[in-house]
Amino acid sequence: MGENMSKRLKLVTGSESEMEERSFPNPFADWIPNPNPNAEEEDGEPGPFDASGKISDAFQRKVQSKIKDLLTQMEEGLKTADPHDFSTYTGWTGIALLYVQLHRRTQDGAHLQRALEYSRRALRSLSGRRVSFLCGDAGPLAVAAVVHHLLKNQDEAQDCLAKLLQLQRSVLSPDSDMPDELLYGRAGFLYALLYINKEIGPDTVDEATIAKVVMAILESGKSLSKEEKKSERCPLLYEWHKKQYVGAAHGLAGIYFMLMQPSAKVSQDVLNELLRPSIDYLRHRRFRSGNYPSSLSNESDRLVHWCHGAPGVLHMLIMAHKVFKDEKYLRDAVECGELIWQRGLLRKGYGICHGTAGNGYAFLSLYQLTQDKKYLYRACKFAEWCLDYGTHGCRIPDRPYSLFEGMAGAIHFLSDVIQPDSSSFPAFEL
Repeated sequence: MGENMSKRLKLVTGSESEMEERSFPNPFADWIPNPNPNAEEEDGEPGPFDASGKISDAFQRKVQSKIKDLLTQMEEGLKTADPHDFSTYTGWTGIALLYVQLHRRTQDGAHLQRALEYSRRALRSLSGRRVSFLCGDAGPLAVAAVVHHLLKNQDEAQDCLAKLLQLQRSVLSPDSDMPDELLYGRAGFLYALLYINKEIGPDTVDEATIAKVVMAILESGKSLSKEEKKSERCPLLYEWHKKQYVGAAHGLAGIYFMLMQPSAKVSQDVLNELLRPSIDYLRHRRFRSGNYPSSLSNESDRLVHWCHGAPGVLHMLIMAHKVFKDEKYLRDAVECGELIWQRGLLRKGYGICHGTAGNGYAFLSLYQLTQDKKYLYRACKFAEWCLDYGTHGCRIPDRPYSLFEGMAGAIHFLSDVIQPDSSSFPAFEL
């Protein structure tokens, strides 16, 4: 092979050592439908399923015990966390959201009180600038509204809701330089509105408000596509910091995923004429490995994260399969799943943004769609990896106890693994 060809190949696929640097080799045997579910696995441990094929009591107890242990560690660690970080992504709202989840799973009123405490702490430090659910004021206001609603504090819930709706002025402003992506932009505000309607009631935020936000995102995407002369191939194009990102956090996959949510009520014509060709354009950027680039201009197959790479794109493909009833989207999602099984145990840590727990959510979503036990088994194996939290020599994140970077996200994933039919990637899936 010529030297230039060899260099080009490395650029496209990423070197093996580079891939190894980013993930651990997967030590788990893959799923084999076992006629004897009580059989031990290779390591001498019983498998995660019982004789009826459900998650076993022993596995559930192990996970619940670890959740308790990690919660104690998290609470201790949070004593030194940034007192002013109000965000869902790395701050107090993310911790409140975790406790809402734990209350949902256990019906323990103490969890709801913790959620209220962290939610109030977040509301004391709002930015007044950013509007998204993950990194802006919409997250703290939406989560506080839901916590107050659950506690039957209707006046406080209404107050938070009114403040949330005031944020739409900057979201809808045509001369604003607001991005459209999930982390900081309009799609992140749209999520906040849809989250409110899911948790409090379907008409809490009226259809007209949601429609205006959807329209602002669509107009922005059409405008950039026209500017870049891509209207035929990719009618909805978006960028963040001058880069056309692909993944769930800053990119096209996250925006398309949000626009396809049934509760966003985007018309079938718009879905067919604008969303579908744009999704197909993105599909064709896939690497041979089944992974996706971090941006349209990037040719390096390195990142297997929810934020950049196949684990985030997978959720978009699953939603496209549900919306368009086309098997090709499911086939692509399954290929993402194979790649995540091989390269998804990340050296970056256990979190949900760019860690093993976030990659585990891909298997839970595939399981919910297909009911194929293989995906539930794989999610359980990624959960087992998280049960050994801190023992693998992963990088310690900047906010080690937070929802998206650290321990709170791993706890959220563990609580979902043992009730997989109602699992949901926080601040993303509805």
